[in-house]
Amino acid sequence: MGKKIWIKANGNGIIATGHIRRCMTIAQELKSLGAEVEFVLSDEDSANLLQTLSDEEDIQYDARILHTVFSEPMQDIEILEEMIADEKPDFYLMDSYFLKEDYFDVINDIIKKNNLSTKTGFIDDLYKFDYPVDLVVNYDIEIPKDFYSAPHKLLGAKYAPLRKQFEGIDYDVIPIAKRAFLSAGGTDPYHIVGSLLKEVYENDGPCRKIPDFMLFTCDVIVGALFEEDYVKELKELAAKYPAITLHESTPDMAGLMKSCDFAVTAGGTTLYELCAVGVPTVVYSMADNQVEFVKAFDKSGAVKYAGDLREDDRIVQRIVAWGIAAIDNQEFRKKMSDKARKLVDGGGANKIARAILEII
Repeated sequence: MGKKIWIKANGNGIIATGHIRRCMTIAQELKSLGAEVEFVLSDEDSANLLQTLSDEEDIQYDARILHTVFSEPMQDIEILEEMIADEKPDFYLMDSYFLKEDYFDVINDIIKKNNLSTKTGFIDDLYKFDYPVDLVVNYDIEIPKDFYSAPHKLLGAKYAPLRKQFEGIDYDVIPIAKRAFLSAGGTDPYHIVGSLLKEVYENDGPCRKIPDFMLFTCDVIVGALFEEDYVKELKELAAKYPAITLHESTPDMAGLMKSCDFAVTAGGTTLYELCAVGVPTVVYSMADNQVEFVKAFDKSGAVKYAGDLREDDRIVQRIVAWGIAAIDNQEFRKKMSDKARKLVDGGGANKIARAILEII
């Protein structure tokens, strides 16, 4: 039997899909290396999301539901203690913004009390405290020196856990951009996707004065947690303007990105994917954990940062202006593409999986 790996992650309309998505990628690499992987989920919402995303990827994961509140992880402990003592997992990987020091302390006490060899890991991007785990993963570009004391540290963009399809892609930057990629991630609480489409195709703005821009095609990713009424609105826009193509399920995301000449996305896993492919990208933030890391990407020259959706009501116009300027500026897009690909190589999930198996 392979090593037994448990992964704690959740996803829903509040915390979006990012935690489960990146853990699925690591889980897939672990499974390919012979490990037994099981997700530990708080509730049915997370289980449904895991199933939806698994169907998209055509790979299934074992999971158990604790029937607790995702934002109150200490509710897990009574159930987890018995599970850990009885089943003796080799590794417990945690990915949740709601975990506090007391959670880690109790998990470590359970392991010690039962004389187990279980190792622990945490995926971090908030720097709340020095996490008492055996392995910490943080794939930000800029990480404070000596912040973590974990014996095993996987730090930097090379550890971004991306799907296998994002490794080793050849990307061409063509002279005149003709196709845009538009994403907000798993959820779009500010409806920026719809606002951008309306600015380009309906409003009486700069785009209406540039015939070539109106011939642009736009590939739009419809996130798994977009509201039903909002999806209906986007479908109505796509029906009205043939240049708009909606993608509600995209198994070959890398192939779709490769076919596009520039992109617009929120900070998150999609940004790392676009960088791995080499698509010139303008990025915006819409959550606290996104702000500093997208600014670091901007500083590196790999992307252009448009601002924070929550604070700046001119972001839509700024993004469209960037798109207009980028259409015939091949050199500008090429520089961004080259810098992005140097930052992210697409092999992070495999590096994480191998590191986990090496310490257990």
